[in-house]
Amino acid sequence: EGSTIVMKAINANSVPQLKRALACAPRASRANWLLKVEAGTQNISPLMWAIESGRLEAAEAIIQDLLVIRADRERYYYGVEDLFGRHHDIIKRLITDAPTLLPVIMQGLVWRSRISSGGNRRVNYYVKHLLINPEDDSVSETLSWLVAAKNPRNMSHEVIVLVSDTMWNGLIFRQFIYSKIWFMISLMFFMLSQAILPKSDSANELHMRLLIFAGRLLMYFVTMVRFIFQHSKFCMRSYREGDTMTCFRCLKIPSYLRDPRDSGGFLLMLLLMMMCALEPMFHCLPEAEDEFPSQTCDAAEKITYIYSVFCMGAMAIHWLLLIDLSVFSTGLSAFVLVISQVLSEMNRFLITLLWLLLTFGSAISVLEHPYFEMRDIPNTAIALFSITVRLYEDDYRNMIDAVPLLCIVFVFVTASAVVLLNLLIAQINCSYMFIYQDMVGFARLNRADVICETLEKAPEETWLKFVKTLNLNEPLEFNEGDVGLPGGIQVLELAGVHPVTEDSILRFGGSCALDTPWPEDSAHHEEEDKYRRIQKMLKKVLKRVSKSKSKGRGRGRGGGVDGSGATNSTSGNVSGAMISEDSGGSL
Repeated sequence: EGSTIVMKAINANSVPQLKRALACAPRASRANWLLKVEAGTQNISPLMWAIESGRLEAAEAIIQDLLVIRADRERYYYGVEDLFGRHHDIIKRLITDAPTLLPVIMQGLVWRSRISSGGNRRVNYYVKHLLINPEDDSVSETLSWLVAAKNPRNMSHEVIVLVSDTMWNGLIFRQFIYSKIWFMISLMFFMLSQAILPKSDSANELHMRLLIFAGRLLMYFVTMVRFIFQHSKFCMRSYREGDTMTCFRCLKIPSYLRDPRDSGGFLLMLLLMMMCALEPMFHCLPEAEDEFPSQTCDAAEKITYIYSVFCMGAMAIHWLLLIDLSVFSTGLSAFVLVISQVLSEMNRFLITLLWLLLTFGSAISVLEHPYFEMRDIPNTAIALFSITVRLYEDDYRNMIDAVPLLCIVFVFVTASAVVLLNLLIAQINCSYMFIYQDMVGFARLNRADVICETLEKAPEETWLKFVKTLNLNEPLEFNEGDVGLPGGIQVLELAGVHPVTEDSILRFGGSCALDTPWPEDSAHHEEEDKYRRIQKMLKKVLKRVSKSKSKGRGRGRGGGVDGSGATNSTSGNVSGAMISEDSGGSL
C-alpha cells in the first residue's frame, strides 16, 4: 500500500495528485500503471483498491483516464481492452460496490464524431466485452448482472439499450417467437374445442363432434403432457439442489414458482389435469354407441358444471400467459408493467372494503327491519357491495320506513363510495406518477430478463453465428478515411440528439515512441493551478478565522472584549487573508 506514486494518490483520494503521477507514465504502459502493481509474487489492482477502500473520486478518475482515446501520428491508445482483460467482472463489481461509477464506465464506451453528414452523426459503441467473452466468444454475463440488480435506470443507458437491442433484433426475437408458437397454437385449439365449436349450431353433427374430440385430445396429450414433463423436471431439480421456499410456514415449494409466468404455467397444468379427469367425452365412452363421440349422457350430467368451472379458469390463464408477448413492444411492455404496479394499490383498498362490509353487515343483520335483501350477514354484505360498485337495482326510498337502517346505509356509502374510492384514485395517481419516471427502464429490464432466459436455452452454434455477423474484430472508422479501433458497433444518430463541439479524442504530435509519456495539457494544468490556489486561500482563511475565534473566547473570559469586538476582529482577519492572497496571485 502506497509503494507507488499512483497508490499514494489513491490513498489520498486526490485526483490532481493522481494526474500528476500519471504524467510521467509511458504511453504504452499507462493503463498498466492503473491496473496492476506488482510486489514480488503478489500483485494488486489500483482500480480495485480504490473501489474497495471507498476512494471513489480516485476510482472515477482512473476509469475516465483508461477510457479516453488518445492518438499520436502512428496509432490509437484506448484502455478498454486492458480494463476488461484485467477485470472481466468490472460491471458486476461496480454494481455491487460502486453503483455511482456505472454511468462513468458506460459513457467511456461511447465515441461521437464532431462532424455530421446529411443530418447524421457517427457514434461508436465499444461494447464487445458487454456482448461476449473474448476468450471463447461465449455470452457475456453483463446483461444478467444488470437484470439481477433490478435498477431500471441502468437499463435506460444508451450503451445497455444498444446491447439489449442488438441481441433482441439479431437473435432473441426469432428464438422467442419459436418458443411461443406452440403455446399460441395450443390456445387456438383450446378456443376451438371449448368455446367456438361446441357453441355452434351444428355442434351435434358427427364431423363437429370429431373435431371437438380431436382438439381436446390434443390439449390433454400434448399440451398437458408437455407441462407435466417441464414442471416435473424443474421441481425435481429444485428439491435436489435445495432451492425451495417456505409457504404457510410449513410447506416447502420450488423457488422457481416465484416467477408469475412459471406459477401460471404450473396452475394451468393442474387445471388441465382436472379437466382431463372430468372430461365428459371420456365419461360418455361406455354409453356411446351410435353417437360417438358425445358429451351428453347420464354419467356426464353430474360433472359438466364442475368441468366448465375448471375450463373457465384454464381459458383465463391461457390468455394471461400471453402477456409475455408484450415484450415485442417497449411501449406496450411499459404499459403492462405500469398496470401491474398500480394494481398493487388495490390490496389495501380491498382489505379496507372487506372490513367495512363485515362491520356494517354485522351491524345491519342484528337490526330489526322489514328490508328482505339485508336479512342476514351474507346478503347484507352482497347488497352493500352492490351499492358501492353501483350495481344495486333497489332504491333508498324502499328503506324510508326503517330510519335507523337508512341512516347506517348512508354512513356506509359515505365511508366506502365517497372516502374510500376517492382515496384509491389518489393512491393510484401518486403511484402512477412515481412509476412513470422509470416506466421505459422497467420495460427494458423485463426484455433483458427474457433475453437472458432465452440465451440459456439457445444452441451454442446459433450464438456463434450471431457473433460473426457483428464483426467485432474489424476496426471502426472515426471519420471518413480515419480507421480507428476494433471491438465496437457503429451506428448513425441524428446530429441534434447529442450535439458535440469538441473532438473527444486527444491527439498529440511529436514523438511516437512507446516509452514516451503523453505531453502535458497546458490548459488543463492552468485549471488545476487555479483550483489549488483557491484551496490554499480557503485553508488560510479558515485558519485565521479559527485563531481569531480562540482569541475572542480568551478575551471574553477576561472581560476585556465583547462579542461584537470578536466579530469585527474575525471579519478583519478574513478580509486581510483575502487581500493578501489576491496580492500573491491573480485568480
